[in-house]
Amino acid sequence: MSMPRLDRREARRLARSGSHLERKKNWLHAILVPLALLWMVPLIMVVGLSLMPSNNPKTTFFGILPEAPSISNYGLVFRENPIFLHLLNSTLIALPSVIIVVFVGAMAAFALARLRIPVKALFFGILILGLVLPMSGIVVAVFKILQTIGLYDNLLGLVLVYSALGLPFAVIIIRTSFLAIPEDTYEAAVVDGASPWTIFWRVYFPLAKPAISVVVIWQLMMSWNDFLLPLVSISNNNLKPLTLVPMAYRGLFLSQPGALFAVLVLISLPVIIVFIFLQKYLVNGLAGAIK
Repeated sequence: MSMPRLDRREARRLARSGSHLERKKNWLHAILVPLALLWMVPLIMVVGLSLMPSNNPKTTFFGILPEAPSISNYGLVFRENPIFLHLLNSTLIALPSVIIVVFVGAMAAFALARLRIPVKALFFGILILGLVLPMSGIVVAVFKILQTIGLYDNLLGLVLVYSALGLPFAVIIIRTSFLAIPEDTYEAAVVDGASPWTIFWRVYFPLAKPAISVVVIWQLMMSWNDFLLPLVSISNNNLKPLTLVPMAYRGLFLSQPGALFAVLVLISLPVIIVFIFLQKYLVNGLAGAIK
């Protein structure tokens, strides 16, 4: 039995469409793979130069890899600095701020997305304004406020500042995710007798994992990698986070560049590890935020 002419035409059309999509995918890979490799050059350079021994500063492969790799710089950094103390300080700053931003931001996002509150648009506009404030523009005011309330040279002061700076982004991203959940879900839970807190904690919060992952990575990067705010608000060496350690290797002639890059690698590792574990949620969270 022969195939009807219409079916044969449809099959040829689908075959041509599949071939066209395959060609587009190949062209896309041909463009993105070189861009990805180019983007990785600075990362390879940082890791490579962290392995450059101070007694043999010769490099190869266009100056981004050491001629004689060695882990001596990492040993030097750990001998000259209380790295684990600085690492603990960074953790005590970043982890509480991430927790505060995620939970407070999610509750505020739920209120703005589903609850009836007065002047909701005004609150949302204030949050958007909070996103445009640069750190360099508010650092003096933050310094004065921390001094006034007695939180200068105190890790709690940094936790509160980073939490305040991260909340606008968290509320906007998580609110967008909550708005994507059908409103019928909320109404059905209300009919079943669930309180707003139960609906938030049992229904909305678990469904917002991709958006929450975006907030976690963003807040961790901001609070972990920041240099300016700890520089002006922490003077006690025992309270300094890991990002201030590279200052020990700065100088006019930079006699220990390998040690400097070794510290930069140590600073970057925790954020990279968290990103690896949360990357499967990251794309969905960003896609939901764009919608």
